[in-house]
Amino acid sequence: MPTITELKAVYVTSNTALSPAIDNIINLVKETELNSLVIDFDSRLEKLVRRLRFAGIFPVARILAFQHDGRALAHPELAIKIANGNLWRDSGGRFWLDPASVEAQKIVLEEARRAAKMGFGEINLDYIRFPSDGKLENTTYPFWDKKTSRSEVINNFANYITKNLKKEFPDIKVSADLFGYLLLRDNDLGIGQSITELSQVFDYIYPMVYPSHYDSGNFNFTNPGEHPYEVVFQSLESGKKIFEKHQTPFKNIRPWIQDFHMGAFYTPEMVRLQMKAATDAGLTNGWAVWNPNNKYRKEIFLPKLSTVDDK
Repeated sequence: MPTITELKAVYVTSNTALSPAIDNIINLVKETELNSLVIDFDSRLEKLVRRLRFAGIFPVARILAFQHDGRALAHPELAIKIANGNLWRDSGGRFWLDPASVEAQKIVLEEARRAAKMGFGEINLDYIRFPSDGKLENTTYPFWDKKTSRSEVINNFANYITKNLKKEFPDIKVSADLFGYLLLRDNDLGIGQSITELSQVFDYIYPMVYPSHYDSGNFNFTNPGEHPYEVVFQSLESGKKIFEKHQTPFKNIRPWIQDFHMGAFYTPEMVRLQMKAATDAGLTNGWAVWNPNNKYRKEIFLPKLSTVDDK
């Protein structure tokens, strides 16, 4: 099936994808405007990918880049550590690979290659950054020399993985999830994500503009989570100015949309208001909806328009 230009997707964990619950999600896609699933990559998904392709549903593989407990434990020599040599944990207790490690980058590339071979049409990279929280002053990096800027490390990796994937899979799309705050701040937030530079490397950028994730006072709201339309729209409008400043086209943006109860109880209307904000901001590449429990309400989405003569 061809690449989706205006992607309308929901997020699916690998556990859901490998369970009977996936039937309900596939039916939801068939009955609504949805046309894609963003699925946490798992080596056991080959049968499901074939099923999705047969049903005309575009499969996107979400792959964690540098925050990955399994890889860090399997390859401690590639992981961020503390002074005594033990693996460093972020505030959520998670382990990280050193983004500057060539071997760590190869491991991520190999997983992306497996997903592409399996039939995924897009590789969506998450945690393509340095860690943002925890006792960062305690970190020691086995490969990053700290002379090279964080953004240069991440940019180099972005170029490395897209170049190699597209060499082997010319039709594959490669995208990355980035912090929503990058649309408000003209810097890399200390994590190496330069949104204007990365947008020129990846086919699509997915800023996580979840209203609940903004601080009190942003956009003059005490609780930004209660204002889904305004937060998403103003974030994107702010981003346009940053892109314009850097003379970079604001054209390959696909926001992550919030469908979980944080900051407020999110009704279907509040989810749709975020989609409207993206459209009103001039975006044409679609969106992806995030619900960590994968329980999506049908009333969020428009019914699928029939393309078949029913007579």
